Amino acid sequence: MAWAPRWLRARPAVLVDLPPSAPSVDERARLRRVAAEAVILQDRAEAVLVAVRTHGHLGTIAPLGGPLVRRFFALREELPERCVDPDDERLRNVLDVALHSHALVVAMSMDLLAYEWRSPRLLDVVSRIEGLGAAGVALDAAYAELAYPAGARPAQPLAG
Repeated sequence: MAWAPRWLRARPAVLVDLPPSAPSVDERARLRRVAAEAVILQDRAEAVLVAVRTHGHLGTIAPLGGPLVRRFFALREELPERCVDPDDERLRNVLDVALHSHALVVAMSMDLLAYEWRSPRLLDVVSRIEGLGAAGVALDAAYAELAYPAGARPAQPLAG
């Protein structure tokens, strides 16, 4: 081995590949922002489902429903991967499931409308499309819960 100054000789070292540091964003604030937008989009999705149920023209419904489906999926991607706080993690799961459900309901409803002419049974199924269902209720409840700071719960009304 050739001579080298002591400070140039190899030393045992550990190389660490660290991801670039991103500014820390409050998980609850991200959840709140996603939920707020989802609640607004939920109203638009309900309007699309009403148009599908009334057998509207797919050429006018698809330009409204398609972007909604894409945005619901995009909002899922904006959710934090995991939340440290257990309550926030529960709400993250609720939002994830609700957003996925909303996207699928709108997309599948438009698919059913596109093929309803093939069968009287499909025509009947399209006529019975009611709305976003339990996922819509869960999204509204999650948004209401996110309005309060972590750990602070609104007073629950007494069952009577």
